[in-house]
Amino acid sequence: MDPTLPSFISRQVLDSAYFFLNLDPKSEDSFGVSCGGFEKCSPDYKVSRSEFSFVGIEYVVSGRAKVTIGERSFDLRPGSLFGYLPNSPLTIENRGVYPLTKYFVDIHGEDAISLFRKSPLGSLHALEFSGVRWVEETFRQMVKFGSRGGARAQRSCDLLAELLLLQVEETELEKQEGASAAYLSYRKCKEALVEGFARYNSIAELADEVSLDQAYIARLFSRYDDDSPYRLLIRLKMNHAARLLFRENMLVKNAAEAVGFVDSAHFSRVFKKTYGVSPANFPKSVRGTFSEK
Repeated sequence: MDPTLPSFISRQVLDSAYFFLNLDPKSEDSFGVSCGGFEKCSPDYKVSRSEFSFVGIEYVVSGRAKVTIGERSFDLRPGSLFGYLPNSPLTIENRGVYPLTKYFVDIHGEDAISLFRKSPLGSLHALEFSGVRWVEETFRQMVKFGSRGGARAQRSCDLLAELLLLQVEETELEKQEGASAAYLSYRKCKEALVEGFARYNSIAELADEVSLDQAYIARLFSRYDDDSPYRLLIRLKMNHAARLLFRENMLVKNAAEAVGFVDSAHFSRVFKKTYGVSPANFPKSVRGTFSEK
């Protein structure tokens, strides 16, 4: 074990892969990954601490353990995902015959704390994701990118950590409300928008197609989504237009038509409001950003 590792990293591990990006974040940093990694723990693995600067999220790949967070205790098994807030009294103890193997990521910032509290992980119990491949893959990708270091690694890991929290929330919501008629209607509307955004010019057109009232669709999105249906529609259109402009060098007029805008001037105004740059100048601005890096 490397003696230069931070003191909060356990020495009771048989194998490991760590990355460290920002262990001393600035107070104005709203969301960021500080560190993370993979650990194959020794049979006598036990971590006990009450002082810790970050939000921690951990995922068990194999083995079993017992966790105590404050006064709450629960068991871990393969597929268990759990987390804890900064400075929470925490004990993790190996309880199985086989070594506990797990991924972890530590994040910082007010937005990180807020997202964690709002997510199902904020209830401080283990969520079960056995057989759900995207969870382990997200952690694996964070280790891969994080080990490279630098600004791009930081940005990649930040996005992956935020995606992890949002996907956990979405998955748990589906479990809880999968049979709900309202939730199924919301999913139907969202899937229709994602698949057919180019042909919709208004939410009224979507409402006609799915045979639901437009005001009811708005209420569904207010309940289950962070976007309104119209904001989602515009975001999908602009994202696709940006790809056409940058990757295919498409003319502005043709990109506008491809995402359902008859008036290219109107399209340009909406695009500039979304990206802060006109569609004509967008490819150049993106290439300039990459060249600066």
